[in-house]
Amino acid sequence: MSAPIIGLVDYGAGNAASVRRLISKLGYRSRLVNKHEDFEFVTVLFVPGVGAFPSAMEALTKMNLVKPILDFANSGKPVVGVCLGMQLLADSSEEMGLTKGLGLIPGEVKALSSMEWHIGWNTLDCVGECSIASKSDGQNFYYNHSYEFQAPKEYIVGVVEAENPIVSIVRKHNIFGMQFHPEISQISGFKLMRRLLEEFTDA
Repeated sequence: MSAPIIGLVDYGAGNAASVRRLISKLGYRSRLVNKHEDFEFVTVLFVPGVGAFPSAMEALTKMNLVKPILDFANSGKPVVGVCLGMQLLADSSEEMGLTKGLGLIPGEVKALSSMEWHIGWNTLDCVGECSIASKSDGQNFYYNHSYEFQAPKEYIVGVVEAENPIVSIVRKHNIFGMQFHPEISQISGFKLMRRLLEEFTDA
């Protein structure tokens, strides 16, 4: 059996390089994915992202990457969203007007209700059991966002207990999203990513 390849959707996301460096430190091969034929070589697909939801979806659409991402997810292969990439998994976003998302996990992206901006280190509180996230319960991760993924409870794996809980991790079968940045969350991010890749590659 050939070694797994971790793909990163290459649509200009600012954190793609740092996520790729973490994947490399964990001992996995990776490649940038920016055209339809790239997807067939990938075991796990990451959707990175920083910035605004509308511009990210516009870039994915212009590069004809939306359908291949959905086809990859619907085939049962793992898709992982990071920061804005997690928000892109939602049905839609209200950021700068209403924009349709990838629709891989039900929910809407809306402005934070408990604060104007959530930036810095904060604690992950896991809700329910998750083979990837539960061992990270109570650990600190690095966040930087002003919008949040409001998902149905059955898809929420972790939250940040602010004045009102902020969704931190979502999961629907093979689709997994993290609002924080594992690539700059030091040992906490390293350990969670190691478990994620081990599970999703059956290592």
